[in-house]
Amino acid sequence: MAGYVIAAVDKHDLEIYQRYAEAGFYSIQDYQPHVAVAEAPEVLEGTFPGTTLIMMKFATIDAARSWYHSDAYQAAIPLRHAAGKTAFVIIFESPD
Repeated sequence: MAGYVIAAVDKHDLEIYQRYAEAGFYSIQDYQPHVAVAEAPEVLEGTFPGTTLIMMKFATIDAARSWYHSDAYQAAIPLRHAAGKTAFVIIFESPD
């Protein structure tokens, strides 16, 4: 079953966020997820907690966890924290 990672990021420093995006892109190369990014997503109800929504579909939930805990991504996380506020990161398994 596929594994998903969803994050909402409220960016406040675009220069640092660009460095995070480059490091994040490097970190996923071995995992080859399908990545969807929404800048300023259309909110139909409520208040969205950020400027950007990111969703990545990995082949398995174990692959999603392995990527998140990889040395390459763990090194990128401080850049994400410095660039903005992360509302959430969720990993879940899809029954597809």
